[in-house]
Amino acid sequence: MAVTDIVTNVFNEILKEVGKTIGPKKRAVRRKRRTTAAQSTLQKIEKLLRPARQQTSRAKTTRTRATAQRRRVAAKTAKHRKSLRTGKARR
Repeated sequence: MAVTDIVTNVFNEILKEVGKTIGPKKRAVRRKRRTTAAQSTLQKIEKLLRPARQQTSRAKTTRTRATAQRRRVAAKTAKHRKSLRTGKARR
């Protein structure tokens, strides 16, 4: 066997191995289980037993706002503050 034959055989084997790993992989399909009457009743009871959600703080709400929305809210607040000023404060 010549060196070129050995090299081509090795190259072909490598290509086969790479071909196995490349491509779409089969994934397991997740099936949603149907809830039985007993399960739904239990879920309703558990929901009633769960404590009420606490109100989120205003600071957190303002932090999560988008920039454009933040501008709108700031303009609205400024306009409201301006309308509150009466008498000597308004100039």
